[in-house]
Amino acid sequence: MKEFRVDLHLHTCLSPCGSLEMSPQRIVETALERGLDAIAVTDHNSTLQGPEIQTLGKERGLVVFAGVEVTTREEAHCVVLFADDQARVAFQKYLDDHLPPVPNDPERFGDQVWVNSRNEIVGEAPYLLLSALDRSVGQIAATVRQLGGLFIAAHVERPSFSLISQLGFIDPSLPLDAIEFNDAARYEKLVAAHTYLKHYTVYRASDAHYPEQIGTKYSLLKAGALDFQHLAMAFRRENGHTIVTA
Repeated sequence: MKEFRVDLHLHTCLSPCGSLEMSPQRIVETALERGLDAIAVTDHNSTLQGPEIQTLGKERGLVVFAGVEVTTREEAHCVVLFADDQARVAFQKYLDDHLPPVPNDPERFGDQVWVNSRNEIVGEAPYLLLSALDRSVGQIAATVRQLGGLFIAAHVERPSFSLISQLGFIDPSLPLDAIEFNDAARYEKLVAAHTYLKHYTVYRASDAHYPEQIGTKYSLLKAGALDFQHLAMAFRRENGHTIVTA
């Protein structure tokens, strides 16, 4: 069993709220400089930048999980992580089918481009990625489950765009694999008011939008290997596998 440093919530230049400095090369280099063993690419409502960062990470010795930060119909943010590229591609189609066709306004919201390892623009998402999908959190969770992915409540302690801020509580029937937080002090206050949160697997992530934020908040994964299967085992706390706040 080994211990790995992981930051499972990072945005790239594809997210309109993310810095254009968040290119594949900059993300991988910064993650390695910060001593991270693995990261997850979780742009808003799109998975399209993930493969390039995964390829570069593999070349440089950094494990990169493909994912997305999806906005539910209730305007709650949830992180999804995928077991393989087949699942990622299938969920990208789901996103394309259910993201409202609201054109992006780059001057107001920011650019939505994905790039290659040389920082050359490969494509641009035409519709605003900050919009909410036309599907509920329950419907999205069910789709993720069918695809074998992991479904996580993002930045659960925040006063906006979290499951608790939008719904008032977390439905115990919702098939969550874990909950994520960013701010420790605010999370402690939340747990005091919602004690049932103690029953979930919980970890901390940076939700980095800028290079300097990468790895500033991370978690420690104790696992037999650093891959999706063992990460899922840690979420389920199986066979001594765990993920804990650093």
